[in-house]
Amino acid sequence: METENKDHPWVGVDVILVNEEGKIFLQKRATRMKAFPNFWGLVGGWMDWGETAEESLKREAMEEIGVEIGVIKFIGKYYDTKGRHPTKTSIALPHICKIISGVPKVNQVEEVQDIGWFTPEEVLKMDLAYDHKQMLKDAGFLN
Repeated sequence: METENKDHPWVGVDVILVNEEGKIFLQKRATRMKAFPNFWGLVGGWMDWGETAEESLKREAMEEIGVEIGVIKFIGKYYDTKGRHPTKTSIALPHICKIISGVPKVNQVEEVQDIGWFTPEEVLKMDLAYDHKQMLKDAGFLN
């Protein structure tokens, strides 16, 4: 079966991290990113073939911010043929996670230009990438 040059849904994962003070971890996407350059958003990325969602979440957190995470709770699936990703039909699988070890830092400067912890009030005023704000609302971290 030939799949080259065929469109197919892309499956991604999003890591929702909230610290003891209730602050939400976000990263600022690099200027060179095709989708949502210079926007703040959740840690995440595309799943690799053969990976489980949990494996993908852990890999993305380590690659992007250099931390080991534990997965706590699946939030839901986000599917959209138009709007959630400007160039692809995509499905997102966000999960609430916790940092097990490490301190977040910018690991992939080609994808991430800054990181930070923000209060829910600050996040509500921000324009986030994709539908990350809705994910945070659905997870119960934003009103």
